Order: sequence, then C-alpha cells, then structure tokens
Amino acid sequence: MKTLKLSLSILVLSIFFYTGCSTKYVSTATVPNWEETRVTKVIVIPFIAMPEGDQKGLRSAKVDPNGVTQVYSTFYSQFEGLGYLSVPYDEVDKYKLALPGPVSVNLVRSVGEKTGGDAILTGVVTRYEEREGGPVGIKKPASVGFEARLINAKDGTILWTGKYAETQKSLTEDLSMIFIFIQRGGKWLTAEQLARYGVSEMLKTLPKAKRRDK
Repeated sequence: MKTLKLSLSILVLSIFFYTGCSTKYVSTATVPNWEETRVTKVIVIPFIAMPEGDQKGLRSAKVDPNGVTQVYSTFYSQFEGLGYLSVPYDEVDKYKLALPGPVSVNLVRSVGEKTGGDAILTGVVTRYEEREGGPVGIKKPASVGFEARLINAKDGTILWTGKYAETQKSLTEDLSMIFIFIQRGGKWLTAEQLARYGVSEMLKTLPKAKRRDK
C-alpha cells in the first residue's frame, strides 16, 4: 500500500512538472518575442458571455451575468500586481474585440490611440455556475470557464492567450488534483473563488512588466 501511494505521488508530481502549470485546467501561450513588445500599459475591455454549447454529450453551460463582471474585475486587479498599468475601458466595440478570431487592426489602433495603451486585454466567459451547497457538502459543484487574450494595440497581434475551465471535483473523481485540493483547504469553492484561482494561475505565465528606458 505504501508503494502504491508513493507511486501515485510521483505520478502526480511528474504531471505538474511536465505541463509547466500548477493545474491541468489552465492552458496559456505567449509570443516568443515578448521582450520586444515592451508592454507596460494594458487596456482592460469588459468581458462578454459566450456559453459553451452541448459538446460530446455534456450539458450546455450557463453563464451568470454577475460572473462575467467578476472575471473581468479579477483580471483588472491582478494585472496591476504584475506591474502593469491597467486601465478600464468602456463597452464600446467590446463584442468585436472579445469574440475569438481575427480583430480589426484599425479598431485596436483606435483604442490604443485614445487611451495610450500598449495592449488590450479582452475575453469571454464560457461558463459560470454557482455551487449548490456549502464548503463541506454540496449538491452541485461550482463550474467556471473563461478565455482571455492580450492584443497588441499597434498591429492586432495576439501576444498572450489563456484558457481556464474547471468544474470542481472531489479527490475520488480526480486524484491528480491532490495538491490543489490541499491548497484549497479541502473545501468546495464558490464560483467566485474558482474564478480568482483561474485568473491567478493564468497570469503566472505572463511575464512581469518592465519599466521602459527613458
């Protein structure tokens, strides 16, 4: 039994080191020439709701409107922790900027010129469902998913992307989350707590801002 437990621990550790991320529910990508972008001021656009459809037999996701605001606000506040000057922007053209796919270079340049921003952060919330129950016992766990991207305000290039999607599970359902389970105090989280966790894990892969040379 001890050998089995040790083997499981080694397996879980190898999974984390291999992915380079502390949870398998997060994936990110950064352009290789990040240092050349010299991003210091980020314009944060309100996120939009884009519920996931019924895929592979899974139920369609729901998005609480308050959850969209929560994810957006969390990104805004945590960006400043990386040393960036984050600036909120109004809802004009937020759908054109947030929807996946190519963005209008003229549009991003316009936002950059109006705000003096180097890059634009935008994204979609694909699911945001609150738990049913309390931190110890639940009927249904919280489920949160969102995608974000950082767009160069000069040419529309995608500088960084991140995706998070998690429906909290118990250890009996997913043993690979043992370290995260312990970190979370062995409790069932609210949707807001999951969202904060997801944003934090995503932004760990984004380089910190560097001051420009005078």
